[in-house]
Amino acid sequence: MSLVSSIARTVADPTRNTARRRRPVPVAWLPIAVVVCTFLVPGNFVVPGPLNSNGSPGRLFSLVCLGLAVLTVITAARRRSDDEDPQWSLVGGTLVLYLAAATWSYGVAVMHPLDASETAGALRSLVGAFGITGVGVYTWLVLRERRDVGRILGWIVGMAAVSVVVAALSWLGVVNWASLIRSTPLVENTPTLRNVTRLDFLRARGTGEHPIEFSLATTAALPLAMHLARYASTVGRRRLAVLASVVLVAGVPLAVSRSAILGLAIAVVVGVSIWPLAQKFAALVVGFLGLLAMFAFVPTLTESLTAIFRDAAEDNSVTGRLSDYALVEQMFRQNPVLGLGAGVYRPETGGVFLDNTWLGTLIGGGAVGVVVFALLFLVAAGVAWDRSVLAADAADRSLNRALLAVLGVVLMGTFTSDLTSFPQPTVLLMITLGLLASRAGRTAPGGELRPTRLDSETAPGATRA
Repeated sequence: MSLVSSIARTVADPTRNTARRRRPVPVAWLPIAVVVCTFLVPGNFVVPGPLNSNGSPGRLFSLVCLGLAVLTVITAARRRSDDEDPQWSLVGGTLVLYLAAATWSYGVAVMHPLDASETAGALRSLVGAFGITGVGVYTWLVLRERRDVGRILGWIVGMAAVSVVVAALSWLGVVNWASLIRSTPLVENTPTLRNVTRLDFLRARGTGEHPIEFSLATTAALPLAMHLARYASTVGRRRLAVLASVVLVAGVPLAVSRSAILGLAIAVVVGVSIWPLAQKFAALVVGFLGLLAMFAFVPTLTESLTAIFRDAAEDNSVTGRLSDYALVEQMFRQNPVLGLGAGVYRPETGGVFLDNTWLGTLIGGGAVGVVVFALLFLVAAGVAWDRSVLAADAADRSLNRALLAVLGVVLMGTFTSDLTSFPQPTVLLMITLGLLASRAGRTAPGGELRPTRLDSETAPGATRA
């Protein structure tokens, strides 16, 4: 009974930690559960029942995150003398603003006459926004210790590497991931995407729904893997991070995607920009050797990757995206400030697929929605850049530059896809925002680490006391 009551107290007050009342489980377990479920279960598989697309395991855990974050704020307000009360931040403020904008957008939608499918779409969009943002808010308010950051990053990198392995096995015809998930109690809310080919190559999607989702998740996890390869807590973990980095880079071409190549370039350039000159040169040499090996062993794949850029002007995926601008401009003129309301205009409500998050936001949220969405990236990028330059601790600088690279990859993806349809990169974005808002493992202005129970993510070669 003592364990049960201890768990209950932890759930009711996640940030409270005293000598007499230790947490029975790390507070990082819930974001990790979100990451694991999101990477292992494609977004179109949900729990049976009336929740439909909001019933995916990752989204359900995210909603739990949001609820616990609210409890954290309430309990902290009741004990104002506690030094570990949740602290407000610029990035955290943008998360709250995003939630407020989602709620307002739902109000805008229901103020107009809607049919049943449009009403359901608006509600689904609201619940989805609250769900996916929940993990970011929880990470911001609850995480306090540096080792929690290391845990979450390690699981992100590990799950992304698993997705690459699944992609490679699917390429070889050994594994059909959707068929494996069908053997679980989960059900398909929408039909699983059929195999997608480009230039006679099967485009890998790993454990996700679409090759672009696989591309963005893989390349966004890469800078985190490179950070852990230098600053993980033990030699063994650093070696595993190096192996994961190699796996992630090797998996990028399997998607046969422009987004994958652009994401890889952003991840590597931004990620290594904080490294010493000698390490930058070594990374350049390794990259060049890898490119030569690719030309030597898989020349047809290399030619295909070159062709998707060379012939981009004639590619249906590019021309289709460009044709959407005229439609969006017409709809924007009808509701320029607040839009139609998020979720009203979607393929399932009679709209067309808009492979651009900004265009969808412009229709659903108007100019206000676009500004709020842009603030998520602008504020977070400014904070990440500032800390990556000014932080006293080398590991802290490396971490924030890696988070900046994640933001860059996901931002690129917003122009090539509807990010709200791809849970894997969206979860990485929200955890990144939560880490930038959190105090977990941050270095104080005087150069000392803020008090934590255990600082396990230290410089290479460090050991636990």
